[in-house]
Amino acid sequence: MGRVTNSLLQALSGNLGDVVFYQVGGKTYTRRRPGKQSKATKARTSKAKRRSQSVMSQTHAFLKNITHILRFGYQNHIDGASRPYHAAVSYTSKNSFKFEENAKILDISLVKVSRGTLLGPQDARAERIPGGVEFTWTDNSEQASSKPSDQVFVLLLSSAENGMEWEFLGSRRASGKHILPLHNPSSESQWHAWIAFSQENPWTKKRTLSDSVYLGII
Repeated sequence: MGRVTNSLLQALSGNLGDVVFYQVGGKTYTRRRPGKQSKATKARTSKAKRRSQSVMSQTHAFLKNITHILRFGYQNHIDGASRPYHAAVSYTSKNSFKFEENAKILDISLVKVSRGTLLGPQDARAERIPGGVEFTWTDNSEQASSKPSDQVFVLLLSSAENGMEWEFLGSRRASGKHILPLHNPSSESQWHAWIAFSQENPWTKKRTLSDSVYLGII
């Protein structure tokens, strides 16, 4: 990957030979287009490389469905051409897999839907109630950099379907609870649940996130 500084090339987008031009944040970058592998080359691919390819395939297959969630949860991880999605891919591929026999399988309980330096929730729980899901936690305001005004970020991801429910800016940390309504409260679906906090900088209006906490299937 390289940054384009030549003003004559700034507006380019697409392929030029084996070089790909693309735009990120109003700036132009380049990368080399990967070449096609022959069947013979693929057949010689080592087990370690095939395992690595499988890890990346599983990572993208899972994260591509929650890109809007990651834009919020990883907003503290923008660096040049590296965007929130790239940071989520990097973390997930390195930290969210377990061995099953000779294969690496994505473990959803290890996935972080947000990452940051803010103090996370304490004693967090989630349970079904009529019409939705109630998230509760112990108020740990004023510890480290946390504040009573920090807002909760919650996500529910269906374990069997593509459905999800979320709230980016929910109740305050000091309140100790947040109710997330379900659009189909009578559904028998089970949900993977995550919780985190965010804090707004009053001058820049940017937000600092905490690492998310996985609360299990509800």
